[in-house]
Amino acid sequence: MSVISLSSAHRRKLGYAALATALCLTAAGAADAAPQAAPGPITSETLSEGDSGLPFKVDADGPRHLVYRKAVIPPGAATGWHYHVGAEIAVIKSGTLTRINGADCTVRAIKPGDALVEPTGPDEVHYGVNRGTEPVVLYITDVLPAGAPFSKPAADPGCPTAK
Repeated sequence: MSVISLSSAHRRKLGYAALATALCLTAAGAADAAPQAAPGPITSETLSEGDSGLPFKVDADGPRHLVYRKAVIPPGAATGWHYHVGAEIAVIKSGTLTRINGADCTVRAIKPGDALVEPTGPDEVHYGVNRGTEPVVLYITDVLPAGAPFSKPAADPGCPTAK
């Protein structure tokens, strides 16, 4: 058995270290016993909202990638003819979007507070243009098949109202 002999200076240092350790452990135990502050309430900020009177259905027959995004269409800019692969749900925050349906060339002005659900597939070609003087701001939720783009370009169906 070996005996370690310490000088009085070393004993004092060890005593101080032991005291500091004991105080830290006591403080930690007291902190654990102290009541914890309740977490803040969950908050939600509405970025945009709108109503749609048009019927819609969102189907998902497999895994989906969800994207929430803000799109801005400057005055005079257009989306080009396109269709959507996945569901797109949008609310107009500001500006007026003119939407032309490629199947029958009907024109619809979509204003702030209006919501739209874009139909999917190559038979649902449409065109969007900002004919106003302020940017069109849309908040969009896309429900996409994995790896799919937001939209695919389509041929011009010959609607004179798109010009």
